[in-house]
Amino acid sequence: MASALRKVLVWALLCTCAFAQSPLEQAVALAQQKRYREADKILQNVAAPTEVNQHIAFYRLKAAVAAGLHDNAGAVRDMRAALMLAPENVGLLLATAVAELQDGQLDDALKHATKAGNVPVAQALIGEVQERRRDHRAAAKAYEAAVALAPEREGYRIALAFELMQQPDFAPAITMLQQATPLFPHSAKLRTLLGIAQYVAGYNNDAITALNEAIAIDPQMDSAYRCLTQIVLQSSAAPPHAVMKSLCGWNQVVCSALKLRAAREQHDPALEAQAITGLERAPREDVVGTCELARAYEWTGETIKARAPMERCVGLDPSPQNHYRLGMLYRKLGLTDLAHRQIELRTQTMQQMSEQTAQWLRSLRTPSASAQ
Repeated sequence: MASALRKVLVWALLCTCAFAQSPLEQAVALAQQKRYREADKILQNVAAPTEVNQHIAFYRLKAAVAAGLHDNAGAVRDMRAALMLAPENVGLLLATAVAELQDGQLDDALKHATKAGNVPVAQALIGEVQERRRDHRAAAKAYEAAVALAPEREGYRIALAFELMQQPDFAPAITMLQQATPLFPHSAKLRTLLGIAQYVAGYNNDAITALNEAIAIDPQMDSAYRCLTQIVLQSSAAPPHAVMKSLCGWNQVVCSALKLRAAREQHDPALEAQAITGLERAPREDVVGTCELARAYEWTGETIKARAPMERCVGLDPSPQNHYRLGMLYRKLGLTDLAHRQIELRTQTMQQMSEQTAQWLRSLRTPSASAQ
């Protein structure tokens, strides 16, 4: 959000020609170079201009410098001083709201954003305020308004998707994202969000398709690879060839895990041996390598050998699924008490499913919807 604040305030840095004094010109140049501390030192010894527009620009410059120094309270103070000189100015209302939002003054931010009128940035700011309040329904309503006012802005659609995905029912998020993706054919983020929503709603095949499309659009979309890996490794079946090709090009350990599934389906001992060798070579701290190595040993009948990597797997990733897998392994080994304990832990950690989804969403967050 700090970057969003500077983005909203930065036009002040383009107002060099509005200042007659050389020190102010120097301060603007330093702020443009992000040398905020030096700019602040100059501004401390400069009197505010008397002409109104220059006076406003002076306070906006001070606010931009304060934001650059992470002085949120100072940015609020200076923006309010500018706003007092032109209380109905939409740009000043919005910039003041951004500063207040960054400083956690949510009521004031909401008041100024609302006063700015029915414009896209104002609605997006209202959405951010309501999100900070954890009122996700109100936030979604504001982002819907921003989308309606500026349908060409991808950032508003992404922000709306985040809020809709905070609701118990993912259907509205899926519908919205399905409508949005054709409008933004080059958006890997929208497709990744669609894949996550479909996965959580139980549409695994659709999720796999959406995530692989995201990777095709942006081969650097790390979050899409991670989400896709999580989904396909939950199944004992090999994924479609196109998905396997994408993931094998991204991570060789994941590729070995997928080859293991393909070898099992094709009854191919050579491919199976190659896959197991790849998993055995993975670093001990690699979650996929460790967990999938345990699976490989189980599938090849080496149950005793599977115990050590499966225990490491749970230590690295204590998910409900892994607790369950370890519990079933203990049961096969006749370790009834240990098996029972793992099933108890599985129940206790079921909430991690939603936490994983939240982690995926956080990785896709944009700095600020209002700055899009």
